[in-house]
Amino acid sequence: MFNTQAIRPQVDAKCEDCIARQTGLCSAFESEALLDFAHRSYRETYHQGAEIAAQGEVAERVGIVASGLVKVVVLTEGGDEYVLQILRAGHLIGDPDREVNGFSSEAATDTAICWMARQTWHNFLQTHPQIFRGCLSALNRQFEELQLSVVKMRGRSTVQRLALWLIEQLPGAPDGSTPQIRIVLTRRDLASLLDMTVETLCRALHQIEERGAIRLLAPDHLEVRDLGRLRRLAKYQNERIGAALAEPDPAPRLSQRERWSRGGKAPVSRVGSEGYAPGRTPDFAARGARR
Repeated sequence: MFNTQAIRPQVDAKCEDCIARQTGLCSAFESEALLDFAHRSYRETYHQGAEIAAQGEVAERVGIVASGLVKVVVLTEGGDEYVLQILRAGHLIGDPDREVNGFSSEAATDTAICWMARQTWHNFLQTHPQIFRGCLSALNRQFEELQLSVVKMRGRSTVQRLALWLIEQLPGAPDGSTPQIRIVLTRRDLASLLDMTVETLCRALHQIEERGAIRLLAPDHLEVRDLGRLRRLAKYQNERIGAALAEPDPAPRLSQRERWSRGGKAPVSRVGSEGYAPGRTPDFAARGARR
């Protein structure tokens, strides 16, 4: 007699081709957790420019960006709006532990987000405790990206900031091909993200083109003609040095005195015929020589 019980699918239909599964928190989900996440969550789509969450309003849900770009915006008391960060597929949106939104969020492009109510989110983590560490790691990476974006802006001119941003958008082009970049953000959003006006952004873009680093194919489409020149304009070498300096230092080497105090052999002092080490002249000898 055959078992007619339905076989539970390994992947939910809405998650099967989702690009967020390749990055961010979703990439850490095992098949069971991924299926449970799909059952507990619901997906909403937003057109470019639509408000997703307002600053100061009650935070009722937590989500993961499934596709598109979301801009995180802060509104000052004077009514000025600044783009702080751009969230991509796999990024978390909403703070699970805050009851009020600290920032606003808007769809920078057409966007899809998988949402859970805050309590549902907490229940999900309790059911799958192994995901909790991945959640903290994902939030930490997003925070580090925000910190690094602030550091990259410091000490750079408007042309240098824009050139660096263009380098970071470069896709993995096949060998021998000319890399191209399509700017999906609006000029206003990109200018705010790079801390400049729209007029300054346009001027900087044309300056980079005049210096032979890029060629504008359309207002939102360009090709990189000279990657080396673009890197020099961006002070990209300084950025690589900074990244190297941020890596953990190797274990410090012990001095001879430290090795001796830890049970090693005592250092052997080699002295010359004058009673001091070669290449080292005592103060009194130096003073006598000067006389």
